[in-house]
Amino acid sequence: MAILNGGPNGGFSGKAGSVVGYQQYGKWVIRGLPKYSKKNKKGSINQNICRSKFSKMQNMLKPLLPFIRVGFNLEAKRNGNSAHNSAKSWNMLNAFNDEGEINYAAFRFSMGDLPGAVDAAVELNEEQLVFRWRDNSKDAGSRAEWDLREEDQVMILVYDNESNSLCGTLSGARRSEERQLISISKNKKPVDHPAWISFISDDRQRIANSSYVGMVRL
Repeated sequence: MAILNGGPNGGFSGKAGSVVGYQQYGKWVIRGLPKYSKKNKKGSINQNICRSKFSKMQNMLKPLLPFIRVGFNLEAKRNGNSAHNSAKSWNMLNAFNDEGEINYAAFRFSMGDLPGAVDAAVELNEEQLVFRWRDNSKDAGSRAEWDLREEDQVMILVYDNESNSLCGTLSGARRSEERQLISISKNKKPVDHPAWISFISDDRQRIANSSYVGMVRL
């Protein structure tokens, strides 16, 4: 049974025949109920490839949610959905290689129009990762813009795909500092960890596209 909200001209919630109505991000949405069959359950080759990609992306994004909620927050507002859905949609389309594996170099944990990192690199120093970049705040057009960009904060994400865990920072050093230390714990067996860098404005109203720094063996 479905319930009308706001009279005959409003949205409805619940099941009505072959459709379901619900409210999402302030909008009323209607979707059809899935049709199950033995064929759908088994799946075609293309369906199974898509399901495999979906599962891999879902598994990766799960531990990254704290970063995704910040990194795709502005994009989600533009799209009218959740940060998780925006991140999943973009990365499903852009972050897989021809073999159906996640391409870390193409993956993003943040998305926006803020100037990103330039000449970023990372190195291992005892129990810390040292991230460096070039301060490109002076690349902006005006002095007022220079001052703003100097105060942008770095965001660092290091992902352990073996344990499906992460380390990093959501609000690190200023862009002008050109350096961020990340404490890490080494594995008994060396494992490669993909790492990304991004920037977020001091007022949290702009964010950069994250960029891949490379693999770190820990």
